[in-house]
Amino acid sequence: MPVTPYSSLNTLFQNYGNSSGQWSGGDGTQAQRLSDGRVVWFFNDSWYGTVESNGTRKPFTTVMPRNMLVIQNGTTLTSVAGSGGDKTMVAPSTNGDWLWGGDNMVVGGTVYKFYQRFKASGGGAFGFYPTGVEMVAMPVSSLTNPATFTKVSIPAARCDASPNVGSSCLLWGTALHSTSSHTYIYGTETVVTSGSPQKYLHIARVPLGQFTAAWEYWNGSGWSSSQADSKRMMNGVAEGFSVTYSGGRYVLLTQGLEGGLAGNMVAYYSSTPTGFTGAGKSVLHMTPETTTDWGDWTYEYRIIPHLSSGSTVVASYNVNSQYKDGACMGRNYYTASVYRPRFIQFTLPSSPVGGATIAPTKAPLGSPWTLNPPSYCNDPSQPGPSPSGLTATASPGAVITMKWNAPSPAGKYSYDVQWRDATAGEAWTGFPLFAPDSLSVPFNQLAHGHRYEFRIRAMTWNGNASPWSATVSATAYLNAPANVTALRWDSDECFAEWQDNQPNVLWRVYWRELPSGPWTRATYPTSEKGLSVHALNSTKRYGFQVAAENSKGEGPRSAEAICGLP
Repeated sequence: MPVTPYSSLNTLFQNYGNSSGQWSGGDGTQAQRLSDGRVVWFFNDSWYGTVESNGTRKPFTTVMPRNMLVIQNGTTLTSVAGSGGDKTMVAPSTNGDWLWGGDNMVVGGTVYKFYQRFKASGGGAFGFYPTGVEMVAMPVSSLTNPATFTKVSIPAARCDASPNVGSSCLLWGTALHSTSSHTYIYGTETVVTSGSPQKYLHIARVPLGQFTAAWEYWNGSGWSSSQADSKRMMNGVAEGFSVTYSGGRYVLLTQGLEGGLAGNMVAYYSSTPTGFTGAGKSVLHMTPETTTDWGDWTYEYRIIPHLSSGSTVVASYNVNSQYKDGACMGRNYYTASVYRPRFIQFTLPSSPVGGATIAPTKAPLGSPWTLNPPSYCNDPSQPGPSPSGLTATASPGAVITMKWNAPSPAGKYSYDVQWRDATAGEAWTGFPLFAPDSLSVPFNQLAHGHRYEFRIRAMTWNGNASPWSATVSATAYLNAPANVTALRWDSDECFAEWQDNQPNVLWRVYWRELPSGPWTRATYPTSEKGLSVHALNSTKRYGFQVAAENSKGEGPRSAEAICGLP
Protein backbone atom coordinates (compact mmCIF):
# COMPACT_ATOMS: atom_id res chain seq x y z
CA MET A 1 0.00 0.00 0.00
CA PRO A 2 1.19 3.59 -0.47
CA VAL A 3 3.28 4.64 2.53
CA THR A 4 5.19 7.93 2.62
CA PRO A 5 7.64 9.36 5.15
CA TYR A 6 6.23 11.90 7.59
CA SER A 7 9.13 14.20 6.82
CA SER A 8 8.61 16.99 9.35
CA LEU A 9 8.98 14.65 12.34
CA ASN A 10 11.80 12.67 10.78
CA THR A 11 13.74 15.88 10.22
CA LEU A 12 12.89 17.27 13.66
CA PHE A 13 14.25 14.26 15.53
CA GLN A 14 17.29 13.78 13.28
CA ASN A 15 18.30 17.41 13.77
CA TYR A 16 17.64 17.34 17.50
CA GLY A 17 19.56 14.10 17.95
CA ASN A 18 22.57 15.57 16.18
CA SER A 19 22.59 18.86 18.07
CA SER A 20 21.02 18.54 21.52
CA GLY A 21 23.95 17.03 23.40
CA GLN A 22 21.32 15.02 25.31
CA TRP A 23 18.84 12.64 23.61
CA SER A 24 20.55 11.43 20.46
CA GLY A 25 18.41 8.41 19.66
CA GLY A 26 15.99 5.90 21.10
CA ASP A 27 13.39 3.21 20.48
CA GLY A 28 9.98 2.35 21.93
CA THR A 29 8.63 5.57 20.43
CA GLN A 30 5.23 6.69 21.76
CA ALA A 31 3.48 10.06 21.80
CA GLN A 32 1.06 11.73 24.20
CA ARG A 33 -0.49 15.09 23.35
CA LEU A 34 -1.25 17.34 26.33
CA SER A 35 -4.14 19.80 26.67
CA ASP A 36 -1.76 22.77 26.33
CA GLY A 37 -0.58 21.56 22.90
CA ARG A 38 2.73 20.09 23.99
CA VAL A 39 3.57 16.53 22.98
CA VAL A 40 5.39 14.09 25.23
CA TRP A 41 7.54 11.61 23.30
CA PHE A 42 8.40 8.52 25.33
CA PHE A 43 11.44 6.40 24.52
CA ASN A 44 12.87 3.16 25.85
CA ASP A 45 16.58 2.42 25.41
CA SER A 46 18.08 5.74 24.37
CA TRP A 47 21.45 7.29 23.70
CA TYR A 48 22.21 10.36 25.82
CA GLY A 49 25.23 12.52 24.95
CA THR A 50 26.93 14.49 22.24
CA VAL A 51 27.03 13.56 18.56
CA GLU A 52 30.21 14.69 16.83
CA SER A 53 30.29 16.54 13.53
CA ASN A 54 31.04 13.30 11.64
CA GLY A 55 27.79 11.74 12.92
CA THR A 56 29.44 9.47 15.52
CA ARG A 57 28.33 9.45 19.13
CA LYS A 58 31.09 10.94 21.26
CA PRO A 59 33.29 8.11 22.53
CA PHE A 60 33.04 7.09 26.20
CA THR A 61 30.79 10.01 27.18
CA THR A 62 27.48 8.74 25.78
CA VAL A 63 25.29 6.69 28.16
CA MET A 64 22.13 4.65 27.59
CA PRO A 65 19.05 5.43 29.72
CA ARG A 66 16.64 2.50 29.77
CA ASN A 67 13.80 5.02 29.47
CA MET A 68 13.43 8.79 29.10
CA LEU A 69 11.20 11.33 27.36
CA VAL A 70 11.42 14.34 25.08
CA ILE A 71 8.88 17.17 25.29
CA GLN A 72 7.89 18.90 22.07
CA ASN A 73 6.62 22.48 22.22
CA GLY A 74 6.08 23.58 18.64
CA THR A 75 9.40 22.82 16.98
CA THR A 76 11.39 22.98 20.23
CA LEU A 77 12.38 19.72 21.90
CA THR A 78 13.53 19.26 25.50
CA SER A 79 15.10 16.11 26.94
CA VAL A 80 14.00 14.70 30.30
CA ALA A 81 16.21 12.02 31.82
CA GLY A 82 17.20 10.79 35.26
CA SER A 83 20.00 12.06 37.47
CA GLY A 84 21.87 8.77 37.84
CA GLY A 85 24.94 7.63 35.97
CA ASP A 86 23.05 6.09 33.06
CA LYS A 87 20.36 8.84 33.05
CA THR A 88 17.46 6.35 33.29
CA MET A 89 14.32 8.33 34.10
CA VAL A 90 12.13 5.74 35.89
CA ALA A 91 13.75 3.00 37.95
CA PRO A 92 12.09 -0.41 38.41
CA SER A 93 10.77 -1.64 41.73
CA THR A 94 13.12 -4.62 41.47
CA ASN A 95 16.88 -4.05 41.51
CA GLY A 96 18.69 -5.35 38.45
CA ASP A 97 15.64 -5.08 36.19
CA TRP A 98 14.75 -2.25 33.85
CA LEU A 99 11.56 -0.67 32.54
CA TRP A 100 10.46 -0.29 28.93
CA GLY A 101 7.36 1.70 28.12
CA GLY A 102 3.92 0.41 27.29
CA ASP A 103 1.06 2.73 26.38
CA ASN A 104 0.01 5.91 28.17
CA MET A 105 -3.07 8.06 28.82
CA VAL A 106 -3.81 11.48 30.30
CA VAL A 107 -6.39 11.51 33.09
CA GLY A 108 -7.03 14.94 34.57
CA GLY A 109 -3.65 16.53 35.21
CA THR A 110 -1.66 13.28 35.17
CA VAL A 111 -0.08 11.11 32.52
CA TYR A 112 -0.47 7.44 33.43
CA LYS A 113 2.19 5.31 31.80
CA PHE A 114 2.51 1.51 31.71
CA TYR A 115 6.05 0.20 32.00
CA GLN A 116 6.98 -3.41 31.29
CA ARG A 117 9.80 -4.83 33.40
CA PHE A 118 12.65 -6.93 32.02
CA LYS A 119 15.79 -8.68 33.27
CA ALA A 120 18.98 -9.72 31.52
CA SER A 121 19.38 -13.45 30.84
CA GLY A 122 22.81 -13.58 29.19
CA GLY A 123 24.53 -12.50 26.02
CA GLY A 124 23.27 -12.07 22.50
CA ALA A 125 21.06 -9.51 20.84
CA PHE A 126 17.96 -10.61 22.79
CA GLY A 127 19.42 -11.68 26.11
CA PHE A 128 16.50 -10.63 28.31
CA TYR A 129 13.11 -11.82 29.53
CA PRO A 130 10.00 -10.14 31.00
CA THR A 131 9.36 -10.06 34.74
CA GLY A 132 6.29 -7.86 35.28
CA VAL A 133 4.43 -4.60 34.76
CA GLU A 134 4.45 -1.29 36.63
CA MET A 135 2.44 1.90 36.24
CA VAL A 136 3.84 5.39 36.76
CA ALA A 137 1.87 8.59 37.38
CA MET A 138 3.52 11.69 35.93
CA PRO A 139 2.05 15.08 36.87
CA VAL A 140 1.64 17.21 33.75
CA SER A 141 2.75 20.25 35.75
CA SER A 142 6.16 18.70 36.53
CA LEU A 143 7.01 16.45 33.61
CA THR A 144 10.55 17.82 33.53
CA ASN A 145 11.14 16.63 37.10
CA PRO A 146 11.15 12.81 37.33
CA ALA A 147 11.46 13.09 41.13
CA THR A 148 7.74 13.95 41.18
CA PHE A 149 6.71 10.74 39.38
CA THR A 150 5.07 8.07 41.53
CA LYS A 151 4.22 4.39 41.17
CA VAL A 152 0.54 3.36 40.97
CA SER A 153 -0.75 0.08 42.36
CA ILE A 154 -2.21 -2.14 39.62
CA PRO A 155 -2.81 -5.91 39.46
CA ALA A 156 0.38 -7.93 39.36
CA ALA A 157 1.19 -9.50 36.02
CA ARG A 158 0.58 -13.21 35.50
CA CYS A 159 4.25 -13.98 35.01
CA ASP A 160 6.68 -16.85 35.58
CA ALA A 161 9.57 -14.36 35.41
CA SER A 162 11.91 -16.99 34.03
CA PRO A 163 14.12 -17.30 30.92
CA ASN A 164 13.46 -21.04 30.73
CA VAL A 165 11.73 -22.54 27.73
CA GLY A 166 8.02 -22.89 28.43
CA SER A 167 7.77 -20.00 30.89
CA SER A 168 5.37 -17.15 30.12
CA CYS A 169 4.77 -13.57 31.19
CA LEU A 170 1.71 -11.46 30.46
CA LEU A 171 2.70 -7.83 30.01
CA TRP A 172 -0.31 -5.54 30.35
CA GLY A 173 -0.49 -2.07 28.88
CA THR A 174 1.10 -2.74 25.50
CA ALA A 175 -1.75 -0.69 24.00
CA LEU A 176 -4.75 1.25 25.33
CA HIS A 177 -8.00 2.21 23.66
CA SER A 178 -10.90 4.07 25.28
CA THR A 179 -14.59 4.10 24.51
CA SER A 180 -17.14 6.34 26.22
CA SER A 181 -17.35 3.96 29.18
CA HIS A 182 -14.18 1.89 29.41
CA THR A 183 -10.46 1.91 28.80
CA TYR A 184 -9.36 -1.35 27.18
CA ILE A 185 -5.95 -2.58 28.24
CA TYR A 186 -4.24 -4.81 25.70
CA GLY A 187 -1.42 -7.08 26.78
CA THR A 188 1.20 -9.32 25.23
CA GLU A 189 1.87 -12.74 26.72
CA THR A 190 5.36 -13.88 25.77
CA VAL A 191 6.07 -17.59 25.94
CA VAL A 192 9.76 -18.51 25.97
CA THR A 193 10.46 -20.95 23.14
CA SER A 194 13.48 -22.32 21.34
CA GLY A 195 11.85 -21.72 17.97
CA SER A 196 9.34 -19.30 16.46
CA PRO A 197 8.16 -16.51 18.77
CA GLN A 198 4.92 -17.09 20.66
CA LYS A 199 3.30 -13.80 21.64
CA TYR A 200 -0.40 -13.87 22.49
CA LEU A 201 -2.90 -11.04 22.74
CA HIS A 202 -4.85 -10.60 26.00
CA ILE A 203 -7.50 -7.99 26.83
CA ALA A 204 -8.58 -6.37 30.10
CA ARG A 205 -10.64 -3.28 30.87
CA VAL A 206 -11.33 -0.71 33.59
CA PRO A 207 -13.90 2.07 33.86
CA LEU A 208 -12.74 4.96 31.67
CA GLY A 209 -9.31 6.05 32.89
CA GLN A 210 -9.66 4.38 36.30
CA PHE A 211 -6.62 2.13 36.41
CA THR A 212 -6.84 1.59 40.16
CA ALA A 213 -10.43 0.35 39.94
CA ALA A 214 -11.25 -3.35 39.66
CA TRP A 215 -9.91 -4.87 36.44
CA GLU A 216 -11.96 -7.20 34.28
CA TYR A 217 -10.39 -9.78 31.98
CA TRP A 218 -11.77 -11.05 28.68
CA ASN A 219 -12.26 -14.82 28.78
CA GLY A 220 -13.33 -15.19 25.17
CA SER A 221 -17.03 -14.70 25.70
CA GLY A 222 -17.38 -12.32 28.62
CA TRP A 223 -15.64 -10.54 31.46
CA SER A 224 -14.11 -12.14 34.54
CA SER A 225 -12.71 -10.62 37.69
CA SER A 226 -9.91 -13.22 37.68
CA GLN A 227 -6.76 -12.67 35.63
CA ALA A 228 -6.39 -16.44 35.49
CA ASP A 229 -9.39 -16.47 33.13
CA SER A 230 -7.76 -14.12 30.60
CA LYS A 231 -7.83 -15.88 27.25
CA ARG A 232 -5.16 -16.00 24.57
CA MET A 233 -6.95 -14.26 21.70
CA MET A 234 -4.39 -14.60 18.92
CA ASN A 235 -0.72 -15.30 18.37
CA GLY A 236 1.51 -12.80 16.59
CA VAL A 237 1.48 -9.45 18.41
CA ALA A 238 4.67 -7.61 19.33
CA GLU A 239 5.51 -5.91 22.64
CA GLY A 240 4.65 -2.66 20.87
CA PHE A 241 1.41 -2.19 18.95
CA SER A 242 -1.60 0.14 18.78
CA VAL A 243 -5.38 -0.19 18.67
CA THR A 244 -7.54 2.43 16.95
CA TYR A 245 -11.08 2.81 15.63
CA SER A 246 -11.42 3.47 11.91
CA GLY A 247 -14.24 3.07 9.41
CA GLY A 248 -16.59 1.44 11.87
CA ARG A 249 -14.02 -1.19 12.86
CA TYR A 250 -11.37 -1.64 15.51
CA VAL A 251 -7.89 -2.00 14.04
CA LEU A 252 -4.83 -3.49 15.74
CA LEU A 253 -1.61 -2.30 14.06
CA THR A 254 1.49 -4.32 14.86
CA GLN A 255 4.81 -5.53 13.59
CA GLY A 256 4.22 -8.93 12.03
CA LEU A 257 6.19 -11.68 13.71
CA GLU A 258 6.26 -13.82 10.58
CA GLY A 259 9.51 -13.26 8.79
CA GLY A 260 11.45 -12.60 11.99
CA LEU A 261 12.65 -9.02 12.08
CA ALA A 262 11.69 -8.19 8.52
CA GLY A 263 9.68 -5.12 9.54
CA ASN A 264 6.27 -6.07 8.13
CA MET A 265 3.42 -3.78 9.21
CA VAL A 266 0.26 -5.79 9.77
CA ALA A 267 -3.29 -4.75 10.62
CA TYR A 268 -6.00 -6.92 12.17
CA TYR A 269 -9.67 -5.92 12.07
CA SER A 270 -12.51 -6.52 14.52
CA SER A 271 -16.07 -5.29 14.97
CA THR A 272 -15.58 -5.05 18.76
CA PRO A 273 -12.68 -4.10 21.05
CA THR A 274 -12.35 -7.76 22.05
CA GLY A 275 -12.82 -9.51 18.74
CA PHE A 276 -9.24 -9.82 17.51
CA THR A 277 -8.69 -13.47 16.67
CA GLY A 278 -6.00 -13.34 14.00
CA ALA A 279 -8.51 -13.36 11.16
CA GLY A 280 -9.04 -10.28 9.04
CA LYS A 281 -5.33 -9.75 8.53
CA SER A 282 -3.76 -7.17 6.19
CA VAL A 283 -0.03 -7.06 5.42
CA LEU A 284 0.46 -3.38 4.62
CA HIS A 285 4.13 -2.46 4.43
CA MET A 286 7.74 -3.56 4.87
CA THR A 287 10.28 -1.06 6.16
CA PRO A 288 13.03 -0.10 3.69
CA GLU A 289 15.77 -0.11 6.34
CA THR A 290 15.65 -3.88 6.83
CA THR A 291 18.51 -5.86 5.32
CA THR A 292 18.35 -9.40 4.05
CA ASP A 293 20.56 -10.77 6.82
CA TRP A 294 18.68 -8.96 9.62
CA GLY A 295 21.74 -6.87 10.42
CA ASP A 296 19.54 -3.77 10.44
CA TRP A 297 16.02 -4.40 11.66
CA THR A 298 12.85 -2.51 12.50
CA TYR A 299 10.14 -3.08 15.07
CA GLU A 300 7.17 -1.77 17.07
CA TYR A 301 4.75 0.04 14.82
CA ARG A 302 2.72 2.44 16.94
CA ILE A 303 0.08 4.95 15.91
CA ILE A 304 0.69 8.63 16.74
CA PRO A 305 -2.81 9.53 17.97
CA HIS A 306 -2.72 13.33 17.76
CA LEU A 307 -1.59 13.21 14.10
CA SER A 308 -4.03 10.47 13.03
CA SER A 309 -7.71 10.81 12.21
CA GLY A 310 -10.03 8.14 10.94
CA SER A 311 -8.33 6.10 8.25
CA THR A 312 -5.49 8.64 7.86
CA VAL A 313 -2.72 7.33 10.09
CA VAL A 314 0.70 8.55 11.15
CA ALA A 315 2.77 5.82 12.78
CA SER A 316 6.25 5.40 14.17
CA TYR A 317 8.62 2.50 14.07
CA ASN A 318 12.13 1.95 15.39
CA VAL A 319 15.38 1.11 13.64
CA ASN A 320 18.15 -0.91 15.24
CA SER A 321 21.33 -2.59 14.10
CA GLN A 322 23.19 -5.70 15.18
CA TYR A 323 26.16 -4.94 12.97
CA LYS A 324 29.61 -4.64 14.46
CA ASP A 325 32.95 -4.10 12.82
CA GLY A 326 36.37 -5.65 13.41
CA ALA A 327 36.95 -3.15 16.23
CA CYS A 328 33.78 -4.33 18.03
CA MET A 329 32.08 -0.99 17.38
CA GLY A 330 28.32 -1.15 16.94
CA ARG A 331 26.81 0.62 13.95
CA ASN A 332 24.33 2.38 16.26
CA TYR A 333 27.28 4.04 17.95
CA TYR A 334 29.23 4.98 14.86
CA THR A 335 26.24 6.16 12.79
CA ALA A 336 23.97 8.02 15.19
CA SER A 337 21.21 8.52 12.61
CA VAL A 338 20.42 4.78 12.53
CA TYR A 339 19.00 4.32 16.03
CA ARG A 340 16.24 6.90 15.84
CA PRO A 341 12.49 6.70 15.23
CA ARG A 342 11.03 6.82 11.75
CA PHE A 343 7.60 8.27 11.01
CA ILE A 344 5.32 7.30 8.14
CA GLN A 345 1.81 8.20 6.98
CA PHE A 346 -0.72 6.11 5.09
CA THR A 347 -4.43 5.37 4.68
CA LEU A 348 -5.78 2.29 6.41
CA PRO A 349 -7.81 0.03 4.13
CA SER A 350 -11.48 0.03 5.10
CA SER A 351 -11.46 -3.75 5.29
CA PRO A 352 -8.86 -6.55 5.39
CA VAL A 353 -6.87 -6.92 2.19
CA GLY A 354 -4.89 -10.05 3.14
CA GLY A 355 -1.38 -10.44 1.81
CA ALA A 356 1.64 -12.58 2.58
CA THR A 357 4.81 -11.62 4.43
CA ILE A 358 6.81 -9.09 2.41
CA ALA A 359 10.46 -10.05 2.00
CA PRO A 360 13.26 -7.51 2.44
CA THR A 361 14.96 -6.30 -0.71
CA LYS A 362 18.08 -4.54 0.57
CA ALA A 363 21.43 -6.28 0.47
CA PRO A 364 23.54 -6.61 3.63
CA LEU A 365 25.91 -3.77 4.39
CA GLY A 366 29.45 -4.27 3.19
CA SER A 367 32.76 -4.10 5.04
CA PRO A 368 33.50 -3.37 7.81
CA TRP A 369 30.06 -4.33 9.15
CA THR A 370 29.40 -7.93 10.10
CA LEU A 371 27.02 -10.03 12.20
CA ASN A 372 29.92 -12.34 13.12
CA PRO A 373 32.53 -10.14 14.80
CA PRO A 374 35.86 -11.68 15.86
CA SER A 375 35.95 -13.78 19.04
CA TYR A 376 37.81 -11.09 21.00
CA CYS A 377 34.69 -8.90 20.78
CA ASN A 378 33.07 -11.30 23.27
CA ASP A 379 36.15 -11.60 25.48
CA PRO A 380 37.83 -8.35 26.61
CA SER A 381 40.77 -10.34 27.97
CA GLN A 382 41.84 -11.34 24.45
CA PRO A 383 44.30 -9.04 22.66
CA GLY A 384 43.00 -7.16 19.66
CA PRO A 385 44.75 -6.93 16.29
CA SER A 386 47.75 -4.64 15.88
CA PRO A 387 48.34 -1.72 13.54
CA SER A 388 51.21 -2.21 11.11
CA GLY A 389 53.68 -0.19 9.08
CA LEU A 390 54.36 2.45 11.75
CA THR A 391 56.66 5.24 10.57
CA ALA A 392 57.87 8.53 12.02
CA THR A 393 58.84 11.27 9.58
CA ALA A 394 60.38 14.63 10.53
CA SER A 395 59.54 17.81 8.63
CA PRO A 396 60.43 21.50 9.02
CA GLY A 397 59.00 23.29 12.04
CA ALA A 398 60.14 20.55 14.44
CA VAL A 399 57.18 18.40 13.37
CA ILE A 400 57.28 14.61 13.40
CA THR A 401 54.32 12.75 11.90
CA MET A 402 53.44 9.21 12.89
CA LYS A 403 51.65 7.13 10.27
CA TRP A 404 50.39 3.56 10.38
CA ASN A 405 48.17 1.04 8.65
CA ALA A 406 44.88 0.08 10.27
CA PRO A 407 44.58 -3.38 11.78
CA SER A 408 42.77 -6.19 10.03
CA PRO A 409 39.86 -7.01 10.11
CA ALA A 410 38.61 -3.59 9.11
CA GLY A 411 36.96 -1.48 11.77
CA LYS A 412 36.74 1.85 13.53
CA TYR A 413 39.65 1.36 15.94
CA SER A 414 40.90 3.86 18.44
CA TYR A 415 44.57 3.99 19.38
CA ASP A 416 46.88 4.48 22.30
CA VAL A 417 49.81 6.62 21.18
CA GLN A 418 53.04 6.98 23.19
CA TRP A 419 56.16 9.02 22.61
CA ARG A 420 59.27 10.24 24.44
CA ASP A 421 62.24 12.55 23.97
CA ALA A 422 65.02 9.98 23.84
CA THR A 423 67.74 12.65 23.71
CA ALA A 424 66.51 14.12 26.99
CA GLY A 425 66.02 10.67 28.53
CA GLU A 426 62.30 11.18 29.10
CA ALA A 427 59.88 8.43 30.13
CA TRP A 428 57.04 7.38 27.86
CA THR A 429 54.00 9.60 27.81
CA GLY A 430 50.88 9.22 25.74
CA PHE A 431 47.24 9.82 25.00
CA PRO A 432 44.23 7.92 23.64
CA LEU A 433 43.28 8.83 20.09
CA PHE A 434 39.51 8.47 19.72
CA ALA A 435 39.26 9.44 16.03
CA PRO A 436 38.21 6.12 14.48
CA ASP A 437 39.34 6.91 10.95
CA SER A 438 42.74 8.39 11.85
CA LEU A 439 45.86 6.75 10.46
CA SER A 440 48.32 9.50 11.37
CA VAL A 441 49.02 12.05 14.05
CA PRO A 442 51.46 15.00 13.96
CA PHE A 443 53.64 16.04 16.90
CA ASN A 444 54.85 19.63 16.98
CA GLN A 445 56.62 21.97 19.39
CA LEU A 446 59.45 19.47 19.57
CA ALA A 447 63.04 20.35 20.46
CA HIS A 448 65.38 20.99 17.54
CA GLY A 449 68.02 18.27 17.18
CA HIS A 450 66.37 15.89 19.65
CA ARG A 451 65.54 12.32 18.73
CA TYR A 452 62.01 11.20 19.58
CA GLU A 453 60.68 7.66 19.86
CA PHE A 454 57.12 6.53 19.13
CA ARG A 455 54.93 3.45 19.49
CA ILE A 456 51.24 2.65 19.13
CA ARG A 457 48.66 0.02 19.90
CA ALA A 458 45.08 -0.41 18.68
CA MET A 459 42.07 -0.52 20.97
CA THR A 460 38.69 -2.08 20.26
CA TRP A 461 35.48 -0.63 21.65
CA ASN A 462 35.24 -3.63 23.99
CA GLY A 463 38.57 -2.70 25.57
CA ASN A 464 40.81 -5.20 23.78
CA ALA A 465 44.32 -3.77 23.48
CA SER A 466 46.78 -5.00 20.88
CA PRO A 467 50.48 -5.46 21.75
CA TRP A 468 52.59 -2.31 21.46
CA SER A 469 54.18 -1.83 18.07
CA ALA A 470 57.92 -1.81 17.52
CA THR A 471 59.45 1.56 18.41
CA VAL A 472 60.27 4.00 15.59
CA SER A 473 62.18 7.27 15.88
CA ALA A 474 62.97 10.51 14.09
CA THR A 475 64.95 13.68 14.89
CA ALA A 476 63.09 16.96 15.01
CA TYR A 477 64.55 19.97 13.28
CA LEU A 478 63.96 23.65 12.65
CA ASN A 479 65.23 25.14 9.40
CA ALA A 480 67.19 28.38 9.28
CA PRO A 481 65.00 31.05 7.58
CA ALA A 482 65.98 31.70 3.95
CA ASN A 483 66.51 34.84 1.87
CA VAL A 484 67.11 37.19 4.79
CA THR A 485 67.63 40.77 3.67
CA ALA A 486 68.30 43.98 5.60
CA LEU A 487 67.46 47.47 4.36
CA ARG A 488 68.52 50.83 5.79
CA TRP A 489 65.06 52.25 6.44
CA ASP A 490 66.23 55.51 7.97
CA SER A 491 69.50 56.92 9.23
CA ASP A 492 69.07 55.15 12.59
CA GLU A 493 66.80 52.28 11.53
CA CYS A 494 67.25 49.00 9.67
CA PHE A 495 64.45 46.69 8.53
CA ALA A 496 65.15 42.94 8.28
CA GLU A 497 62.81 40.58 6.42
CA TRP A 498 62.95 36.91 5.42
CA GLN A 499 61.06 33.99 3.91
CA ASP A 500 59.98 30.93 5.83
CA ASN A 501 56.95 28.62 5.72
CA GLN A 502 57.64 26.43 8.74
CA PRO A 503 54.49 25.77 10.79
CA ASN A 504 54.02 26.51 14.49
CA VAL A 505 57.06 28.77 14.88
CA LEU A 506 57.97 32.35 15.72
CA TRP A 507 61.15 34.12 14.70
CA ARG A 508 63.96 35.54 16.81
CA VAL A 509 66.03 38.35 15.30
CA TYR A 510 69.72 39.05 16.09
CA TRP A 511 71.83 42.01 15.01
CA ARG A 512 75.33 43.36 15.53
CA GLU A 513 77.50 46.29 14.57
CA LEU A 514 79.94 45.32 11.87
CA PRO A 515 82.60 44.20 11.49
CA SER A 516 82.83 42.37 14.84
CA GLY A 517 80.41 43.80 17.41
CA PRO A 518 78.58 41.49 19.88
CA TRP A 519 75.20 40.10 18.86
CA THR A 520 72.06 41.65 20.31
CA ARG A 521 69.07 39.33 20.68
CA ALA A 522 65.57 40.76 20.23
CA THR A 523 63.71 40.73 23.54
CA TYR A 524 60.66 39.02 22.05
CA PRO A 525 60.14 36.75 19.08
CA THR A 526 57.91 37.95 16.28
CA SER A 527 55.16 36.25 14.36
CA GLU A 528 55.79 38.56 11.38
CA LYS A 529 58.42 37.92 8.75
CA GLY A 530 60.04 41.28 9.23
CA LEU A 531 61.34 43.51 12.05
CA SER A 532 62.54 47.12 12.34
CA VAL A 533 65.45 47.90 14.66
CA HIS A 534 65.83 51.54 15.79
CA ALA A 535 68.46 53.70 17.54
CA LEU A 536 71.28 52.49 15.36
CA ASN A 537 74.47 54.40 14.59
CA SER A 538 74.06 56.10 11.23
CA THR A 539 77.77 55.76 10.52
CA LYS A 540 77.88 51.96 11.02
CA ARG A 541 76.79 48.97 9.04
CA TYR A 542 74.87 46.15 10.76
CA GLY A 543 74.52 42.45 10.28
CA PHE A 544 71.25 40.56 10.89
CA GLN A 545 70.42 36.88 11.48
CA VAL A 546 67.09 35.17 12.11
CA ALA A 547 66.27 31.84 13.80
CA ALA A 548 63.00 29.88 13.94
CA GLU A 549 61.79 29.31 17.48
CA ASN A 550 59.14 27.25 19.27
CA SER A 551 58.32 26.52 22.90
CA LYS A 552 61.30 24.15 23.17
CA GLY A 553 63.93 26.59 21.89
CA GLU A 554 65.58 27.91 18.75
CA GLY A 555 66.89 26.35 15.61
CA PRO A 556 69.97 27.38 13.59
CA ARG A 557 70.40 30.99 12.56
CA SER A 558 70.20 32.17 9.00
CA ALA A 559 73.06 33.47 6.92
CA GLU A 560 74.00 37.02 7.89
CA ALA A 561 72.34 39.85 5.94
CA ILE A 562 74.00 43.29 5.76
CA CYS A 563 72.26 46.60 6.39
CA GLY A 564 74.42 49.23 4.71
CA LEU A 565 74.98 52.91 5.40
CA PRO A 566 72.30 55.56 4.75
